[in-house]
Amino acid sequence: MEAVTLAQAYYALAAVLLLAGFLVWTGAAVLRSFRRSGFATAVLGLAAVAWFVGWLWFLPEPDLAGINRNLVLAVFTVASLATFKYLPDLLAIRSLGVLMMFLARHVLDAGYTHLPYSLLAASVSYGLLVLFGLWWASSPPAFARQCDWILAATFRHRLLGALLAGLGAACVYQAFHLA
Repeated sequence: MEAVTLAQAYYALAAVLLLAGFLVWTGAAVLRSFRRSGFATAVLGLAAVAWFVGWLWFLPEPDLAGINRNLVLAVFTVASLATFKYLPDLLAIRSLGVLMMFLARHVLDAGYTHLPYSLLAASVSYGLLVLFGLWWASSPPAFARQCDWILAATFRHRLLGALLAGLGAACVYQAFHLA
């Protein structure tokens, strides 16, 4: 699997941040409805499972500790898909958190040894993606409470939306200077 460049990582971060900024700025109803949406659960959950299985597929042989790759893939795929049956409540939020952490990993890998150009990527990855990804994946009700609190006041959701969009714009600016 070919490594992601730092410019590509910035573009991915920008896309996520600009979309999040737009949704929060507008106070989109999808922020309240996707939590228990079957469609959002399927899309985000399957995306997280696919990303994880793809990562396992390309994991170097020494990291598997001599275990058969097909066995590892089968066990983790079945376990991941079992969450749809045994842990369906707020699975869309959990999947979002997992995807945020996966994205952070690739962004941090892309920025490794590229100081000072990777400082923004590392700050966004650790400060937003990892922190909130871990928090929301482990406690989806925390996402629901935070989201409801932010969306309850126009000033709060406009401010956060502007901050997220500003970070997204900074990532686009940084990516253009790297390409």
